[in-house]
Amino acid sequence: MVTQTLSSYITASSYEKIGEKAIYEAKRSLLNWLGVAIGGSQHESVKKVLAVSQVIGSSPQASVLGRTEKVDMLFAALLNGLSSHVDDFDDTLLETVLHPSAPVYPAVLSFAEYQKKSGKDVLEAFIVGTEAAARVALSVYPSHYWKGWHITGSVGGIGAAAAISTMMRLNVEETLFAIGIAATDPTGLREMFGTMTKPYHPGKAAMNGMLAALMAAQGFTSSTKSLEAERGFVKALSNEESFEMITKKWGETYEIEKNSYKPFASGVVTHPAIDGIISIQKKYQLLPQQVEWIEITGHPLVEELTGKKIITTGLEGKFSVYHCVAAAFFQLKAGIHEFTDDCVNDSCIKGLREKVRLVINETYREDQAQVKVKLYDGREYIHTVDHAIGSQQNPMTDQQLQDKFIDVTGSIINTEKKRRLIDLIAHLDEVDDLAEFFALCCPVFTENHS
Repeated sequence: MVTQTLSSYITASSYEKIGEKAIYEAKRSLLNWLGVAIGGSQHESVKKVLAVSQVIGSSPQASVLGRTEKVDMLFAALLNGLSSHVDDFDDTLLETVLHPSAPVYPAVLSFAEYQKKSGKDVLEAFIVGTEAAARVALSVYPSHYWKGWHITGSVGGIGAAAAISTMMRLNVEETLFAIGIAATDPTGLREMFGTMTKPYHPGKAAMNGMLAALMAAQGFTSSTKSLEAERGFVKALSNEESFEMITKKWGETYEIEKNSYKPFASGVVTHPAIDGIISIQKKYQLLPQQVEWIEITGHPLVEELTGKKIITTGLEGKFSVYHCVAAAFFQLKAGIHEFTDDCVNDSCIKGLREKVRLVINETYREDQAQVKVKLYDGREYIHTVDHAIGSQQNPMTDQQLQDKFIDVTGSIINTEKKRRLIDLIAHLDEVDDLAEFFALCCPVFTENHS
């Protein structure tokens, strides 16, 4: 009865039942997600998928955020999910390393634009969809992830289906079928990390989830036990059977309240190491020729997810803790520029990269690391990061998120639009017509610029 119970909880949810803390964090999540979506909108991978939509003849129903084009709702969900994850700068629920916004907000906003939904509709659907995705993630983590599934893609479709079911006010049976349709279509292999296919995962999850809800609304059926059955989602894709995590204490607190935001444009498990090397460099201003070696001690996922030593592209660099530390040593940051092809192939950074070594400590948390720098003259400098900046225990402030939004959107939208979007999102629950929101996401340059 797990899927049935989850469906009944989803359909019983309402904006009025959601606490202020969850609504506040949903707004912060939107600001962060929208910034990276607009910032990633000009990436080559987005252009390639957009070209596919044009070959197919996609109807202009919803915006590709940060671009002038409109496509159908499904392709808009795919493209906006892709663009928001392409720079690996989006949010994370660290307990399962799920990126909650990338598969859910693209579906919600694409549907909201075409169906003329309100700001409250958007926030409610996002919170409910994220809750569903996060709880399913908790039921299959960690074995699901270690088997090779990219959890953002695999459970994200279920979250998107729950979100769109909420917006469509589907009944319990229809929501049950929407979850089942999404559950049968998991997306994402970790083998794809460092390629264009990695950010495709949340986009495809958003697309799958929306399609699942639309099909369920037409009476398309699925198993009524898609999550808990012997050959259902949880048992087929993991060694866990933590079914209680899916429904336990639903509505008492919300998983979105635990969301964390990235100050660095790389795999989240690299952030403690980046934080540590920047702290050392700010204090001592070391030169690369002084350094004999740099030792990073961290959680096992640092090696599992970001252990790439031989890299040639910026996308690969995001999954190389060696590059992350070397680039941050020189630049005192790890933003979008530090993960370009040029930066990855810079001779000075490549040279320092070879001096970085990794030590795994299974007692460390994902947001914890120790950075030790040994100089040729015998001096050693050590910095321990207990909670990396951006983690739940050391969160980015509202001002830092606003500054990030302004920075990552670059020249795609102008300063006036940026300031207006920041204000609009802060008061999104008061907005009945989202037309201005989508207009503000449209770029200031012509299509030829991109």
